[in-house]
Amino acid sequence: MKSEPSPMNLLSLGIEIGGTKTQVGIGSAEVGLLPEGIIRRVVNRENGADGILHDLVSMVDELLSSKGIPISNIRKIGIGFGGPLDSSRGVILRSFQIDGWENFPLKDWAEARWHRPVILENDASTAGLAEFKFGQGRGCSRLFYITVGSGVGGGWVLNGKIDSGQGLGAAEIGHMWLPDPRTGEFAELEQICSGWAIGQRARRAAVGAHSLMEELAGSIEKIDAKIVYQAAEKGDENAICVLKEICQTLGVAISNIVAFLHPERVVLGGGVSLMGPLFWDLVQAEFRSRVLPVFAPQVELVPAELKENVVVIGALCLE
Repeated sequence: MKSEPSPMNLLSLGIEIGGTKTQVGIGSAEVGLLPEGIIRRVVNRENGADGILHDLVSMVDELLSSKGIPISNIRKIGIGFGGPLDSSRGVILRSFQIDGWENFPLKDWAEARWHRPVILENDASTAGLAEFKFGQGRGCSRLFYITVGSGVGGGWVLNGKIDSGQGLGAAEIGHMWLPDPRTGEFAELEQICSGWAIGQRARRAAVGAHSLMEELAGSIEKIDAKIVYQAAEKGDENAICVLKEICQTLGVAISNIVAFLHPERVVLGGGVSLMGPLFWDLVQAEFRSRVLPVFAPQVELVPAELKENVVVIGALCLE
């Protein structure tokens, strides 16, 4: 009689490599993360890719040691990376935020380091897979995931599978070109709606103006997306203007996605999506005013459920 495999031999490591943080988790595609099964570190951009790789080695060692689990009990390692990559070869093509990743063979590096099979995917696609299995995508077959954080990314999940295009990725909506609502000039979505872009727009708006944003931040240089939302909630006109511009642009982008793909659900995640009701009311109104009317009743725009752990959970599910 064939014995069932031990649960300890079905464990995987899930890794997130982003522009602001690195995370390592342990769990499986069946149950998600183990309790207290994740550790994270802030990225030091000055140390580049080498610094992140150094951190990964010590983070994996730390996590496995804390759980008393040897690397030999790990079945596979999934990695969600924040930038364009070749998933078929396991090669990072570049990062828009951290130096040193150009044409880096991350799959080969990780397999040589840990002697376990490694699967590499874009972080937004990986997050979309997590929401499909354990979050807002449960019960639907066509899910589009959007992350709006330090950058803007997308993931297209169809019947439980990530669509990676021709192996170099797909759903890279951060690089969709749209008119800037302030200037009318075309710009990439990421240059308008990312957390860093929101802060930059707000700082420009605050120069020469009496703005609550400057008061809340302490100086113009410290205004960021969180400050923008706080000031908008308190009625600051400059902050409300910036927030409306962001939500208008996001609404246009999401309505275009629905016209192309007609998903059942669009899930919006990332740090910017954690803004409160004022943000969500504005972005929902913009989306609903522009979405193709015949598609509108069949599409939901919802906030992500899995928050900060989403990429790591998705990485556990990569096959």
